[in-house]
Amino acid sequence: MIRSLRVSGAMAFAALCVIAVPAQAQLSSGTSGFSSAPVNASEAEYWQMMGRLGQCLANSKEEASRTFLAAPIDSEAENAAFAALFHRQSNRCMGNFVSASLLRAHVRGVVAEGLIEQLPEDRRAALVATPPAEPDTIANLHDFARCYVAMHPAESMTLLRETRLQSAGELAYIQQIAGDFGACLPEGRDVSLRPLNVRLALAEALHHAATSEESDR
Repeated sequence: MIRSLRVSGAMAFAALCVIAVPAQAQLSSGTSGFSSAPVNASEAEYWQMMGRLGQCLANSKEEASRTFLAAPIDSEAENAAFAALFHRQSNRCMGNFVSASLLRAHVRGVVAEGLIEQLPEDRRAALVATPPAEPDTIANLHDFARCYVAMHPAESMTLLRETRLQSAGELAYIQQIAGDFGACLPEGRDVSLRPLNVRLALAEALHHAATSEESDR
C-alpha cells in the first residue's frame, strides 16, 4: 500500500517523490519450499531485503559505499560507483534474491543508513549536539532533508534507529514529526510526501552531515 502525507509548501516534489516497488524481484529456487524455479517476491520480502542490503554493503564494501554516496545524483560518477557495488552477477548482500530491479534512490538511502549505523555512538551524539548548517535554498527533496536534519537531527536519527524500513512504525513516526516539515518548505502550496522517500532522504542527509563533520575535525 502506498501512503502519503500532505504538508504545506511551494515545491513540485512530484517527480522526486514517486518511488515505487520495482516490478521485477525474484527469490532464489527453493525459497518457497515447493518449486525449484525462482518465485516473484512480495512487497514485504523486497523491503526486508532492502533493509539488510544497506547494512551489508556498508560493512562489506564500505569504501565503495562511501564513494557511491559522495557522487552527485544522476552523474557518470554515480553510475560508475553503483556499478562497482553490483559488478558481479550475484551479490551476497541480496540474500535469497536472484534478481531485483533496484531503484538507485532506494540504494542510496539504505546504504546511508548502513553507514550511519557504523558510526561510533559519540559521533552520532556529536551530530545531534551540533547540527549542520541549513541549505541556502530548497529546490528538491534532498534540500528539504538537509534542512530538516539541520533543524531536527535527533528526531531524524530516531526515525532511522527505532523504526524499520516501510513499516507501520516508520509511518507513525513520520506523521508525528510532519508538523515540523513546513519550516523546510517554501510557502504557498500543499506538497505530498511519501514517508519512505522522507526516510531515505533524511538518511542520506544525516550521512553527509556526519561525514562533513568528520572532515572538518
